[in-house]
Amino acid sequence: MRTIVTYQKTVRHTIKPRKMKKLVLSLITLFALTTLVAQEGQDSLAAKKDTSYTIKWGDKTIIVIDHGDGDIDIATDDTIKIESKPSQRYNHYAGIDLGVNGLLNSKNSVNLGEDEKFMDQHYWGSWSVSLNFIDSYIPIAKEKFGITIGMGFEFNKFSLSRDFTVANFQDSTIGIPDSNGFEKNLFKMEMINLPIMFETNIGKDAAHSFHLAVGGMVSYTLGSKTKQVFELDGEEIKTKVREDFNTNPFRFSLMGRIGYGNFTLFATYSLTPLFEEDRGPELYPFTVGVSLVHF
Repeated sequence: MRTIVTYQKTVRHTIKPRKMKKLVLSLITLFALTTLVAQEGQDSLAAKKDTSYTIKWGDKTIIVIDHGDGDIDIATDDTIKIESKPSQRYNHYAGIDLGVNGLLNSKNSVNLGEDEKFMDQHYWGSWSVSLNFIDSYIPIAKEKFGITIGMGFEFNKFSLSRDFTVANFQDSTIGIPDSNGFEKNLFKMEMINLPIMFETNIGKDAAHSFHLAVGGMVSYTLGSKTKQVFELDGEEIKTKVREDFNTNPFRFSLMGRIGYGNFTLFATYSLTPLFEEDRGPELYPFTVGVSLVHF
């Protein structure tokens, strides 16, 4: 009987130091490349998570894009396409109004009588500037019909055309003749206004809509003053006097605003005399003008 003996030969491989160094460098390089690819993937994913903020200014849209890495881009609807529904209503009160002031007597005439003539004026130079900073719209039929409530400051200037000094005399406001020959003879007032109006907008969107608002306005007189500029002995003299001049502290006015799109004309007529009853001439201020800027 033959006996067969088998055996397994074990072979040991020894890695020399030089080859070990190459292997370690290869592993480090592979790890670095893997980390870099992973980081690029994360950066690419983060880029897709940019945060954008939209700011409305009138009929303009401003978009601020924050990339999250300190970089910020700013774009407008002129440079990128904005997929959004057109505005259905603009603010027609909030903004800056510029108007021309006038005065009517008790006969609704601009031709003032003998006791009123010291308030005759140059219309060019009799300005009203209003800064209307609140416009709150209460819809009744969405943007088509509603109520507008606002608030604003008004600065009035009447450029007087005659050489009279407006003054208080025995609790009354009168005009005292003056022979100085004024270069400027101004009567100024500052007020805060609180209007409430019924408003309608007719059109497919705000940019193509006819708008009309009518209502009333309560005004509170913050102060009044006169300013005169004249020449005396070759020297320019300026005088300013701040008093209440018996002006009515509260004024109730009718107000109307009309326009198309972002263009608005306005008019106000005071139902309250400029001066308190029996303490000055019976004169009723009015203003007509245009909105320069809408907020």
